[in-house]
Amino acid sequence: MNSSRDQKIYRKIDAYVKGTLSEKEIDLLWEEFAKDPKLLERLELEVGIRKILMEKKSVTTKKATVYSLPSWVWHASAAATILLVALVQFFRVETPTEMQDFLVSTIPADQYEVADGLRSQELVMSSADSLLNLGFAAVSSGNEEKAMAIFNEVISNYDEEPYASKAFLNKGILFYNDGEYAEAINNFKEAAQRALDNRMISEKAFWYLGNAYVNNGQTEEALVAVGEAYNRDGVFRKPAFILYQKLSYDLGKIDFEDAEGASSESSGD
Repeated sequence: MNSSRDQKIYRKIDAYVKGTLSEKEIDLLWEEFAKDPKLLERLELEVGIRKILMEKKSVTTKKATVYSLPSWVWHASAAATILLVALVQFFRVETPTEMQDFLVSTIPADQYEVADGLRSQELVMSSADSLLNLGFAAVSSGNEEKAMAIFNEVISNYDEEPYASKAFLNKGILFYNDGEYAEAINNFKEAAQRALDNRMISEKAFWYLGNAYVNNGQTEEALVAVGEAYNRDGVFRKPAFILYQKLSYDLGKIDFEDAEGASSESSGD
């Protein structure tokens, strides 16, 4: 860059941090970031790029809806079999629970994967990182077509980890929120497979894959995917456990006699 252009870009960055850029100007600025990742060093991550996440989260007001049990269930000191029986009785109430009560309705914006630098003090940004950020900005501004094109570009040009799995996961979220569950499944599966060594990304991919399977009528496959999410023991562990039990109940995989018998034996110890 020449000196005059440097100053022009830096003024735009300053205006962005102050919140005085228009949406069009913001899009143009992100395109500059994609062309030259070193420009991101001019942003104060805590004040600048992190601000994107906070502001853009408010764009998606409909949060993920997951049915939750009363707090006593999770804090009780009883054995795991007692919890299983509690869930069995919960599913056997006179007014049956609906599967949709246990599913994510819309995946919120903060679930998209972006450059690691957005969530840390890391300042070294690659071109793939910048494209992920640019795709996130497009999603946040409502331009899903542009976002999809950018995530496809990441997959085509940076077929390595963690970039590819992040791009596939982001595509899956776009398809899921549009109700295109078959396409969402394909992308979540790809993300999960590529991110097997990345617990955070794989857990997220398996959790949303399970939800997509249910919405697509593939409950057996959903049971496996949700089980994978649960086994990663992360932020989706509780909802994954409840959905797993609901799926097991609906598929007839819970033996009420054995569960209740185990509870009696546990209580008698």
